[in-house]
Amino acid sequence: MRICDFGSLLESGELRGERMAVTIGVFDGVHKGHQRIFSTLKEKGAEAGCQTMAISFSVNPKPRSGGNLDTPRLRAGYIGSFGIDFLAVIDFSAEFSKTTACGFAKLLTEICIPCIAVVGADFRFGNPSGSASAGDLARLLAANGVSCDATIVDSVLDDEGMKISSTHLRQLIEKGDLGCFLRLSGQFYRVDLVPLPYRPCSGGLVFSREPIHQLLPPQGAYDARLLLSDGRCIGCIAGIDEEFLSLSLPSSLSAIGGKGEDGNGSLQLDSLFLEKKR
Repeated sequence: MRICDFGSLLESGELRGERMAVTIGVFDGVHKGHQRIFSTLKEKGAEAGCQTMAISFSVNPKPRSGGNLDTPRLRAGYIGSFGIDFLAVIDFSAEFSKTTACGFAKLLTEICIPCIAVVGADFRFGNPSGSASAGDLARLLAANGVSCDATIVDSVLDDEGMKISSTHLRQLIEKGDLGCFLRLSGQFYRVDLVPLPYRPCSGGLVFSREPIHQLLPPQGAYDARLLLSDGRCIGCIAGIDEEFLSLSLPSSLSAIGGKGEDGNGSLQLDSLFLEKKR
């Protein structure tokens, strides 16, 4: 999957004449509802013989207290795993936040030829005073001279008939219900460790919570798996308190390859999968 800056695509016009199947959304913490959208997008794109593009944001347009469910790096990895051809990332600046639904539809036609659009039933776009719903997308694109086959994908429901959404998943993490999170998302809750500094301690690693911008479950001890950048996965215990995220490893750092690529004795970390509370 090729990751592109939305603004750069507008400026260069390199995909302007390309027929594209597109989807648009924040996709915070890719869950089974998002997965249905991506699968439908691939199917529709294949039927039409065109490439696929997911359009997302550099930051969540609706910031949440406690942080997001993922990071841009993890989100790109999740989306790419569905075989999507392009991920166009919008720099959600103060200026872009003023864009109306009509304005966004026009920008979309300047990026590519959106002949297919696949969005969720609760999809809305444009600033609050000039927003539109999923059902308006094809109409607004037609007003800009593009005929688009828009598919609205129904929400996926859990066993109790509740819509699976990022908001619902946030509530599960806030309660520490990691098992239910797994069932509704199809994956363990994952914390991105790549951007985080850490210090080794006796038998483990310690991270300050201050630079962690993802939502963490309640304080306590959790069974977890530490994924290294070389693909190795190490079972560990994750401890969460008000100030720190601490990892207790089953052996010393040297026994699991403590020297990283830079030779300074640091492990090259990828992410942490939180599995269940102890």
